[in-house]
Amino acid sequence: MKKSAGTETPLVTFPIDEMQKLIESFTPDRLASFLDATYLQENKQKSEILKMVDLAKSLKCASVCVNPIAGINILPQALKSSGIKECYVIDFPFGESDIEKKAIEAERIIKKSRSLRGEDKGNIELDMVINIGRFKEDPQYTIHEINAVCDAADNEEVKVIIRSSELTVQELYKICEIFAMSKATFIKSSTGKDTYGALPEHISIMREVIGNNHGIKAAGGISDAMTAMRLFYAGAKDEKLQKPNLFRIGTSSPLNIITSMSWLLEAPEVHLKTSIIPCKICPFFYNRKQEAQLREEAYNRCEECKHNHYLKNKSLWYNK
Repeated sequence: MKKSAGTETPLVTFPIDEMQKLIESFTPDRLASFLDATYLQENKQKSEILKMVDLAKSLKCASVCVNPIAGINILPQALKSSGIKECYVIDFPFGESDIEKKAIEAERIIKKSRSLRGEDKGNIELDMVINIGRFKEDPQYTIHEINAVCDAADNEEVKVIIRSSELTVQELYKICEIFAMSKATFIKSSTGKDTYGALPEHISIMREVIGNNHGIKAAGGISDAMTAMRLFYAGAKDEKLQKPNLFRIGTSSPLNIITSMSWLLEAPEVHLKTSIIPCKICPFFYNRKQEAQLREEAYNRCEECKHNHYLKNKSLWYNK
């Protein structure tokens, strides 16, 4: 049953027994197959992109995600015959270009990558950023925006970055419904440059709305295995959903995630018994940089939340 947006206390709970079973079903190698190794730094150094490519190859990640300005001249040859996909962001990070420009960029990337890589279809993914402002004014615009990029992508994978930290709960439900009606196959939480990144509550809502036939990519602030496992629990708890075509983790720290997965597997029960400060994984905690409407919603939720006693010294540990 779909929970009522705006009434329940947030936070996905993590039963120790279920989490331990989930963790123990993974190996570092298996977890690596869900990772989109990401390099989206502004300096766009070729040497740094190639380092991420080499790391992704050694770990056998799902893809390498870069900005096409520099990456389109690097990834096709660097990843040829590797089985690892090229992933390019479209209109990153704000998504404010018009529909035609996004579609032209998608078509350009596809054509150039295929020409340089010289392999069949199925090796390219596009992570497009929607125009949040236009969505808030006219949700139907977003359907046309997504479908235009999908058409230009010529059957290559399109992931839709919805920037969930910039949405109210009601808007998050609405954008997920719109995504489910579009031609895209993946919905993605964040650019990694938004107010906050992937949090279990939002990933859970995404899965609730879009169902089990579309993929979810959790991205933003994911740098260790336990964080990744909580997001798996929120968005791919069912074993049938634990496939790279239905769930991904976007991260600029793939090696740290894989290394920490080895540590986690050594004593999962010890890690799981370490208490979580609920506010640190709650979207309503991260409100200082948000616009007024979102801050008001966050304050109201915090006042009603059973965990609000943690906020007594919020200013002391907000950024810790």
